[in-house]
Amino acid sequence: MRSNKLTNKQTEVLAAIINFIDNGGLPPTYRDLMSILNLKSPSTIKTHLDQLKYKGYITWEPGLPRTLRIIKHEKTA
Repeated sequence: MRSNKLTNKQTEVLAAIINFIDNGGLPPTYRDLMSILNLKSPSTIKTHLDQLKYKGYITWEPGLPRTLRIIKHEKTA
């Protein structure tokens, strides 16, 4: 059975996504998240997003830009 509990960094990434959508209306790009979170590598962002998707917090349409969607917030998990 998989654990849905988020790490501190995953919580930070999820909060950044939620804040970005709340403030701008569109989901963030990898570059947006890299800038917000002070990360240098797109692969690090991808790892966090993959884990958030695996744990059921977000989803997206593969191959399409800006389709990231929040499924559940940390507070409701």
